[in-house]
Amino acid sequence: MKIFDTSSVICFLREIRFAKALDTCISRGYHLAVTQQVFDEIQRNPDTLREFTAYGKFNVIPVNDPSCFNQLSKRYPWLHDGEISVLCFGLQKERAGSRYICIIDERAKNLKDKLHIRIHGSVGLLLWQKDRGDLAPGECHHLYKMFKQSSFRVTDDILAGLIT
Repeated sequence: MKIFDTSSVICFLREIRFAKALDTCISRGYHLAVTQQVFDEIQRNPDTLREFTAYGKFNVIPVNDPSCFNQLSKRYPWLHDGEISVLCFGLQKERAGSRYICIIDERAKNLKDKLHIRIHGSVGLLLWQKDRGDLAPGECHHLYKMFKQSSFRVTDDILAGLIT
C-alpha cells in the first residue's frame, strides 16, 4: 500500500499533472490510499477535490490511534493532521510487518529515521519508478520541467535525479 499525504496528491494530480505515477504504483501491485484526515484536507479545496474524485483510484482509510496522534502532535507541533495521520498509519503498518510506503513531502519526510518508518517524497516515488524503468527519459525531462514551473518546492539536487 502507498499512503499519500495531501501535498503529494496535489503534486501528482494538480501541480505536475502526472497521474501515470499513481497508475504505475497500481500496476506494480500497490493499493493507493489517503487517510480520512488527508481526505478532509483535500475537501477544503474544490479544485483538488475535483481532481481527486475524477482520478477515483484512492481508498480513504480511517486511522484511529489517539495515542499516536497526540504523541506526534505534541512532539512535532508544526505537522498538520494529514501528515500526522499518515505517520501514524506508517507506524501501525511497521509494527504489523505489513508492506507499505508513506508518500509525504516537506518536513515530515525528514522524520523517517526518527520514527523508523518507510517514507518517500513525491520526487522519490518518481525516482523509484525511473530506476525500475517505468519512466522514459523524455518523461523524466518533462517532469523536471513541470516541477520547475510549479509552485511545488523541491531542491535542485533532488530534482536533478530525474535527468541524470
